[in-house]
Amino acid sequence: MRKSILAAAAIAAAGGVLGPALAAPDGDLKVITGAGMTAPVNVIAADFGAKTGSHVIVIGDTTGGVQKRLESGEQADLVLVTTAVMDKLTKESLVVADHSDIARVMVGIGVRKGAPEPDISSAAAVKSALLAAKSISYVDPAAGGVTGPFFAALCQRLGIASEVAAKTVLKKTGGEVAAAVAGGEAELGVTLVSELLPDKDVTVAGPLPTEIQIDMIYTAALATNAAHADAARKLLAQMRSPAGQIAIRQAGLVTIAP
Repeated sequence: MRKSILAAAAIAAAGGVLGPALAAPDGDLKVITGAGMTAPVNVIAADFGAKTGSHVIVIGDTTGGVQKRLESGEQADLVLVTTAVMDKLTKESLVVADHSDIARVMVGIGVRKGAPEPDISSAAAVKSALLAAKSISYVDPAAGGVTGPFFAALCQRLGIASEVAAKTVLKKTGGEVAAAVAGGEAELGVTLVSELLPDKDVTVAGPLPTEIQIDMIYTAALATNAAHADAARKLLAQMRSPAGQIAIRQAGLVTIAP
């Protein structure tokens, strides 16, 4: 099962785009998504393109990055982002008011492939694992993502903020966190499971236990400047289909029933 998850995530990661604003050529369907959903969205978009002949451009960015792109006037057809940011975008009339909750994300801990996996079965176990680690990588809270502030607050909650800060390797994205672990720069990586899975040199020890897990949902909506609204609706419908739900679960997210 893990091989199939990694394969799907790797294929998805290969198709993702993270970078400056892009304009979709005429006829192309453009999706802007938070980084945690990039992997499954690419899998679903590829399948959608094969079935319909449509070319789908998928741009993954931090949650804050998605917001900045739309606020700067970047065109999109479909937007996937956290509910909190989607509410802001709706108030700014950048997306339509009809939202569709797609998936719940999970923060997990990754180690370099072949390294011992820490026990993270409870909050106490996670605390012990973080204290025992020689180095820990996570997303810089100032980078515009959601996992950085979440993990910084969690360390405060666990009473180990100063100990973790002394051995922290901050990165700009979850993908960079995974790379830091894969390359031996950090012993543990803490970010979304869906950002750890695509790296073949990282083993996901598991998601954080429920009592300290992040509470965050990705939701979808059409952009108000959508050039291909009908196609965007069809792509969204495919995300909610059984095949789309499988792709989302394989990427390490929890699906939300339509």
